[in-house]
Amino acid sequence: MMKIVSIMVFITMNTGVLMGQEFACFKDYPKTAKAKIKEVKVGAEAPEWDLSYLYTDYKDKNIFTDLNEALKMSVAFKKKYEHNLTKEKLNATQLKKAIMEYEAVSQKMIRPSEYLGNVHSTDLGNEELNALLGKAELISSELSKNISFFENGLSRTSAVYKKKIFKDKELKIYTNFLDKIAKRQKHILPEDHEQLLIDKDINGVSAWSKFRNIFESKYSFQFQGPEDKAPRAYTLAELTNLVLNERRETRQKAVETFLTKFGEDSYVYAQIYNSIIQDMLLIDKNRRGYNPLISERNLSSQLDDKIVEQMHKVVAENFKVAQRYWKLKAKILGIKDFNNADIMAPYVPKGKKDKRYNYAEAIKMLQDTFDQFYKPFGAAFENMYKCGLVDAKPRPGKRGGAYCSSFGAEYPPVILSSFEGKFNDVSTLAHEGGHWIHFLLISENQSLVNSEVAMATAETASVFNEMLLASRMIKENEKDPEELLAFLMGKLDGIFATVCRQTAFSNYEQAVFKASENGPLTPDQFSQLFVQEYGKLFGDAVKMTPQFKNEWARIPHFMRPFYVYSYAFGELATLSLYEKYLENPATFPKKYMEFLADGASLPPEDLFKTVDIDLKKEETWQMGFKYISGLIDRVETISQR
Repeated sequence: MMKIVSIMVFITMNTGVLMGQEFACFKDYPKTAKAKIKEVKVGAEAPEWDLSYLYTDYKDKNIFTDLNEALKMSVAFKKKYEHNLTKEKLNATQLKKAIMEYEAVSQKMIRPSEYLGNVHSTDLGNEELNALLGKAELISSELSKNISFFENGLSRTSAVYKKKIFKDKELKIYTNFLDKIAKRQKHILPEDHEQLLIDKDINGVSAWSKFRNIFESKYSFQFQGPEDKAPRAYTLAELTNLVLNERRETRQKAVETFLTKFGEDSYVYAQIYNSIIQDMLLIDKNRRGYNPLISERNLSSQLDDKIVEQMHKVVAENFKVAQRYWKLKAKILGIKDFNNADIMAPYVPKGKKDKRYNYAEAIKMLQDTFDQFYKPFGAAFENMYKCGLVDAKPRPGKRGGAYCSSFGAEYPPVILSSFEGKFNDVSTLAHEGGHWIHFLLISENQSLVNSEVAMATAETASVFNEMLLASRMIKENEKDPEELLAFLMGKLDGIFATVCRQTAFSNYEQAVFKASENGPLTPDQFSQLFVQEYGKLFGDAVKMTPQFKNEWARIPHFMRPFYVYSYAFGELATLSLYEKYLENPATFPKKYMEFLADGASLPPEDLFKTVDIDLKKEETWQMGFKYISGLIDRVETISQR
């Protein structure tokens, strides 16, 4: 079943409110305009989103009215098509109609389900909301069982039927969807087994992930930050943000504090992780036949195992590039015992404080950046913040991190983040804004089954936005070596966190799954493997503090095994994409927006070929490290002045 996710802007100096001319939400996007969303004021303070165009609030009775209507639609859909699909009686025209009805059932479920999930992300401690979310998940699970026969049944059809029907010109727009389904055939279980797994999964990975979010939301730390007159209660998000603090004593103490807590609770995280791992070993490896297990993720993303292996290999070979940078950074910061708490330490120009931005300033910077890249691109972005679709206000009970959530093909996506004024927060808005534009373009140009973006392309738009912002900042700081040095080092910190850190995580995942074939692991075993894999990345450039062995327990992405490498994949592929932009700045932007709008209508290899990038070539991955090494060279040159 599907898993769903040009007006200039001015800022008035006296009020800090962004003002537009002739703006109307989604006036250039007819599908999304049907949602009839109204413009909101954007000011200096980070906003909460306005989701009232979906439902009045989480108690709105229409939420479950819609879910139950979707459930009824799924029953009718099954009754109408299951027998004829099993007997291969659907011709191309009938199959096209069935796919469209399948999309309609799924779309009907997406709006209420995603709404509750998003509202829950801002209020994790709300027990009433949590119960409603659980009730919605039960309905969604029942619906999933009703329509699971469709993709599974298509997978099971004969080679003769696939050749005759799947390739019919009537189904041209669904070619990639059908090809993807066909390749899963050998991994599909009997239908009654598949339905049992849907029942089980509601209390599996999704339940564990929800539990983890709630469990962590209860964390409170007594801590005295550099701006506090006395110790106060810190949330986990506030404390982890201090890894970016310029004061080494603060960073070290913050890291020691939260990693100690994760160490104390490591038995909880070990239980969660073991449950997910053993479930995948029993079902996905032993029953479905995925071996190695990472191939399941690769197949779902339509990536050849060899492409993924090559990307991992190239990154591991370039761990030395990260080590070179960390040694240089230690020298610049004057730290002799450079350790894991120093990796993200900012370089603050002498006599200056870390620059802060209010929300309106951050938005204006991004709007100007995207307008300069391509006016239609900037016009798309403008809808994101002017239409109340961003929740950036930090507050208790809100989940940490940031994400962009899609509502499918009928409603615009939304963004959640926690904006506190650092440049990193601006960059996060750029990153999630890339996802947002990507989802918007897909929803306007693709059907629902072509909206599920493959992992290989999921991070492209987000990283590209960060590259555009980085290019702007480098140009703005060219005449100020100290500011340029600070920015370049911050950019390199982010790149290595995305490329090398996430690849080390991926290598750790693979080591953990291999070790777990002999049975569940203890917290110490998880820690030992983590130190082993991270040691390869750190080399002799970074020392590990005693508490760093607990870092594995802090990583929520391990709840979704083998996803983390998508960040490295996306970063490196996008660095190659950015080089294409630099080669043809006049013609590339339009081509790039078309690339994003193609969504999942093409497999990643073919999609990247539309922008002249070959994922099978090693040079595609090495090109990124040439760019990275060039940034390090600039840092070294500036620091020696």
